[in-house]
Amino acid sequence: MLTAEQLKTLALRDSDVPQAESVPVQDPVPEGERRNGPPVSDAYCERIFEVLNAENASAVVLQIFNWKKNIMGGGSTLASYDEAMAEGAFQQLHYSLMNCKSFTGVGPDGKFNAKITLEKAPDIGDEVLSFHLIIPLPDGRGLRDEHHVFVRTGNVTASFEELNIGEKAQFPLGLVNKQIDRLNKQVDRLTTAQRA
Repeated sequence: MLTAEQLKTLALRDSDVPQAESVPVQDPVPEGERRNGPPVSDAYCERIFEVLNAENASAVVLQIFNWKKNIMGGGSTLASYDEAMAEGAFQQLHYSLMNCKSFTGVGPDGKFNAKITLEKAPDIGDEVLSFHLIIPLPDGRGLRDEHHVFVRTGNVTASFEELNIGEKAQFPLGLVNKQIDRLNKQVDRLTTAQRA
């Protein structure tokens, strides 16, 4: 299991992300304060947010991507789990995505309706899921599109999010690959050390 400090050292650096102004790493919001607003209308859909926020992880680190060309930004969550709990988190997300196609909720702009669409996931890590969360904005201001990529490698998960308004969001696959490569190398080193 990786500690929060180890996860911080594995996070991407400014030099790894030339398309961003900065990529600060921070500790997560304390448990119980991670979600704003009440739960969404469907329990399967609510579970998606719980897994993406790594609510059952032993250690969590957040990273913000302040893009040069997209004011909306992006982010990632690196999480380390005890034993097989990372596999369990992945299975819960997969099951929830199979059962949650749309939901309603309440956000800063009031009540909203959201739709989830799965897409072909890249071939990285031990397991990976990719999906879009699409929310029509009030007063016909367009669509809010959140692209999510969730990867499990060993007992670590990495969740990536890109937000865009009026255009399809797409978190850069090259950055996902770079982050997962770093995590894989650290997981391999720990596995080798444990066997010795």
